[in-house]
Amino acid sequence: MIFDVNAWLGAWPFRRLRDNEPEALAARLQRLGISAAAVSQIDAIFYRNVQSANERLVAVVQPYKDMLIPLATINPTYVHWERDLQECHEQLGMRGVRLFPEYHDYAIDGPLARQVVEACAARSLPVQIPMRIEDYRGRHRVDPGRAGVELARIANLIAAVPQATIMVTNARGIVNSPLWQRAELRAANWYVDLSLAEVHYQLHRDLRYSRDLGMFIEQGGADHLLFGSHVPFSYLGSALVKLATLPVSPETLENISYHYAASIFGLSC
Repeated sequence: MIFDVNAWLGAWPFRRLRDNEPEALAARLQRLGISAAAVSQIDAIFYRNVQSANERLVAVVQPYKDMLIPLATINPTYVHWERDLQECHEQLGMRGVRLFPEYHDYAIDGPLARQVVEACAARSLPVQIPMRIEDYRGRHRVDPGRAGVELARIANLIAAVPQATIMVTNARGIVNSPLWQRAELRAANWYVDLSLAEVHYQLHRDLRYSRDLGMFIEQGGADHLLFGSHVPFSYLGSALVKLATLPVSPETLENISYHYAASIFGLSC
């Protein structure tokens, strides 16, 4: 079984996406052997009041509730974010939260972020922080996403709110970042996904050619890995290839593929 922690629905204003509606995404996941996926509404990133997008997300995934698991977008700069979080959790039944500090203009290791992450931890809701949505080198000129959320700042957040479960999606440069190099954080409850993790282009020749991802696993990071694809922004098959070539035991592979995510989101293992 495979759980994709990093999938999306809805429209991206800067380019057309395929399979970005529930029926098409569910069919694509099923075709490629994905059991379930955590999804958010892309549009919510750009709304002044994100809650209407959260409500729409829950409504459109209802026919696929066993496959598409809705995660709320929360903007802590919005005055009623605490009410939004309460409604998303208690009334809409959402299983986690995604934060977008670059788009909502706050520091991920600042007081606003700590406050919302503490509130999520109190509700046992995991928090996802995409390091980036698109590569900044090809971004549209009006896209506020730039070089990405700094992993050093995310490390500060993890240290400040150790009771939280934090997933960093679309991350690169993991093994040499403070996220991994700060030894005191290695036992903390944080994860990164496979979606944009770097491997060498000659990986097909030998697993020794794996680069950042391989070094991360070699140094003991496999317990912090989750399967994520960033679909439909990225090709789902790329993440599946990474999963298939991970130099880990079958038991660890099952944990990365499904069991860790199922535990985090409260699903049946």
